[in-house]
Amino acid sequence: MAEVRIRDVFVISIVAGLMVATMITFIAIFASGLDDPDVISSLRSGFVVGASAAALIAIFGFYRVNEMASSAKDREEERLEELRRLRAILSPIEERAPPEMGGWIVGDKVRRDRGVLIVDLKGLDAPSAAAVAERLVERRNDLKRVKIYTGKSEQDSSFVSDPGVRPAVLQRLRIDAEKVNWQVIQKSNSVTLRPMGVPPTPKIWATRFAIFVIPMTTVMTLAFRDLAGTGLESQGMAFGAVSGILVTSLVSSYRDRSP
Repeated sequence: MAEVRIRDVFVISIVAGLMVATMITFIAIFASGLDDPDVISSLRSGFVVGASAAALIAIFGFYRVNEMASSAKDREEERLEELRRLRAILSPIEERAPPEMGGWIVGDKVRRDRGVLIVDLKGLDAPSAAAVAERLVERRNDLKRVKIYTGKSEQDSSFVSDPGVRPAVLQRLRIDAEKVNWQVIQKSNSVTLRPMGVPPTPKIWATRFAIFVIPMTTVMTLAFRDLAGTGLESQGMAFGAVSGILVTSLVSSYRDRSP
């Protein structure tokens, strides 16, 4: 996964704000009537909503970048340790791999690619693949996100795996993956095990809510006031305020998926 820096967050928020502003401007023009459109008011509404969207994205983005930067120093060593740990967990599988399929060397089949731990099942039969899934479930506390290639991998596109490997792995994961807080994401040639995440404690939720509620509610109140138009300002402001509080509650409920 690519690292996101403050400059990236700034660029993303500006681009997203421009997109929202353009969309809202056209909606406001159509709403005012094509025969005699109120272009100035529509541009104003588009600017306010776009700027609000950009501000919200920037606030949340900067918050997340700051969180990630606090642990960046030890991240590389932690990743190396995770790789060594996973190889140690799956090292007994080497003895079970059928020799007629070319063997299975943990140093080659367990690696890290673009930040994600990879387990390539090429060279294993169905029982051995099921044993890999079982070992992963048993040692869930020592692992985070793991991607399992159950078919041809990106490094060997010509390889066709044992057709029994994928059903064997999925059957084992359907039984126990959820119990150990793993979400199973299936693709045509792989299965990704992603932590379901730990919900925030009441203290963390309250802290996030206190940080976001004022700016988010303010910008949404002003945005919906302009969208409501003349005569409906109070209703628009009330709706915007309620929406801001609801969105803040959802943002504050962000789950930590690192465990």
